[in-house]
This record gives sequence, C-alpha cells and structure tokens, in this order.
Amino acid sequence: MLAASPLVSDDSAARAAVEACAARFATDAYGPQAVCDDSRFAFEGLLSGSVALLPDQGLLALTGDERVRFLQSLTTNDVERQPEAQARWHGLCTPKGRLVATMLAWREPSEIRLLLPQPQAAPVRKRLSMYVLRAKVRVEDCSDAFAVIGLCGERAAGALAGLGLPAPAAMAVARAPIDAAPEATATVIGLPAVGGGTPGERVPLQRWMLVVPAAALASLWASLVASLQPIGSAAWRWTDVRSGIARIVPLTSEQFVPQMINFDTIGGVSFDKGCYPGQEVVARSHYLGKVKRRVFLAHLAGPEPAPGTEVFAGAPEPVGLVVTAAPAPGGGTDLLLEARAAAAAQADALRIDGRPLRIDALPYPMPAGD
Repeated sequence: MLAASPLVSDDSAARAAVEACAARFATDAYGPQAVCDDSRFAFEGLLSGSVALLPDQGLLALTGDERVRFLQSLTTNDVERQPEAQARWHGLCTPKGRLVATMLAWREPSEIRLLLPQPQAAPVRKRLSMYVLRAKVRVEDCSDAFAVIGLCGERAAGALAGLGLPAPAAMAVARAPIDAAPEATATVIGLPAVGGGTPGERVPLQRWMLVVPAAALASLWASLVASLQPIGSAAWRWTDVRSGIARIVPLTSEQFVPQMINFDTIGGVSFDKGCYPGQEVVARSHYLGKVKRRVFLAHLAGPEPAPGTEVFAGAPEPVGLVVTAAPAPGGGTDLLLEARAAAAAQADALRIDGRPLRIDALPYPMPAGD
C-alpha cells in the first residue's frame, strides 16, 4: 500500500526531479517510490526505451586506506580480487549466516560504494561501523548526496551517449565527467538483460543504472525524458524481479541464507575467500549437500503481496515467503518467492492469500543437483 513518504526531505534533489516529471513520491515496503503515470507500462514500451528515478536505492561509501581489507572481512564476496571496472553483488550476514542486506559494490578511485535498498542504508551503515574499531576506514551514508536512475530499452544507450556517458556491458562499471560541478562524475553500471513478462518470451531488455551527484539530477533528468518514457520505481523493480535478483528489505532481513535467494547463482558469494560473519554456515550449505530452499520466479493474479508474505501449498504450515514483488506489465504481479524446492515442484498447489501461483522459468541456470 503506497502512502506519502516521510523518507524524502522536502528540499532533496530527488523530490525536485520527481516534481519536474509531473510525478509524486510515495513509500512502500521497498522504500520511497517515484510514482509516474504507468498506464502505458508495457514490455514493448520498456523495449523502446524508458527511464526511472529510483529514490528507493540508497548509497554507502567506504573511504580510508584499509577500506578494501575491511569490506573483505565482512561480506560474502571477494572485493580484493574485484576489478575496478566491475560491479559485484555482496551480502552482509549475521553470525548465523542470515542475510542482513544485499548490495551492489564497485570501486571508485578513492572509495568503495555500496548500492542497496534505501531503508537498509542507515541500519547497514550502523552495523558496518560497529566493526571499524581501529581500522583506517570510514562508513558514510551518501544517499542524500547522490541520485540513482534506471535506464532500459533500445534508446537508452543513445540517451546515455547524448550526455557523453558510456553504456557498459552487464556488471561493468564506467565513469565520465558531467556538467554539474567541478570534477563531478557520473557512474554507469551495466545490469543483466532480462526477458519479457510472459512465459517463453526471450526478447532481451538491456538495462543500466546511473549514479550521479544530486546537483546534476535535474538537468540530466530533463535530457533523459526528452527521448525516454518515464516510468515509476515499481516498474523498474519489475525488471529486477524478472532478472531473478532478489532485494532484501527490513521485512525480510535476517530471513535467508544467501543460497536461499540464489545469491550464489548470480555471483554474490565467493567460496574461496577468507572468513566473514556467517561464513561457516554459508560454506556448510554449499559443501555438505543439496540446497533445499531456493528462490523461484512466479506470477500471481491481482495486487502485489508484501515482502515476507507466506506461501502455502495446501497444508496449514507455510512452505515459503515472498521476497520481492512488482506489478507486471500485462496485469497482476510478478514475484520472487523463497520456498522448499520440493514444494515449488508442486506448482499447481501453491497459493498466496488463496490466489494460485504460476511458476515461470528463471533467466539463469540453477546449479546441478538442485
């Protein structure tokens, strides 16, 4: 249920940009949302070219001489061997191996940036800061200093080029100066392409994420909407759902071991790096047998259920939980649900609030034996 958002300050650059595109702010379980007129939201429109303001994305910055070693000791992935021109998924776990948050990490010349759901930014900053002790590192919440924009479709690369910005390949990171302030730089991240919203549809939808200083947002937004159709944050979230990449938000924090949301499958876990909180549990799940719970892509008629909503299969006890959901272009809801693999195999029996689920194919292969 959307409501007026208390999470975006009245003087924020993000609010100014939303108002400039005749949209409004609201909030839901995923954070602040830019609500545009999505009445024309269709997969064909996304393929043509769309742009979304993403106030539901937060940004942390790690600075200091020991920032790489610091992050290496805390997350599921290997930042020491992560190239500067590459973005990778990282997870932050409890000592019991449960994911507190997932984030997309990349290196800037003097810092490491972590992109994560906006409601998780402050709690994760606080949690990371608890580990700083005497390390030469500082963890800052830069969510108000930067804006995040999602671009997709055939015209998106041309729109970036028109701003003098590159369109890197999937999971590659590129930077270019922008006309905002002295030495201002935009970061462009290539995301995995996704298919369409109906079973069997495999038309690739190219996607990029643009991170810019807040001061540059208004002018960049005006240039982008000149050639791209604005869509709301929820429409962009649908592209994440179809890519099989789950978001961890407050309602699902500390619910899942990384493998339970396919985090190992999308490259978010390194099994040959050093220790980090929860590493023994994550490694044990990997080496000692078949993973019994996974994330599945599904479609549901009607409105989207909240993250953490229980999934049933006839018995009184739930068999899984909703992880991420978003309105689908053709109506209804597409979602990622975590469930026992044996229960998901009985797809005809799965229900949410009494509504039947249809299991769709994920866009990536699952590990052999799962």
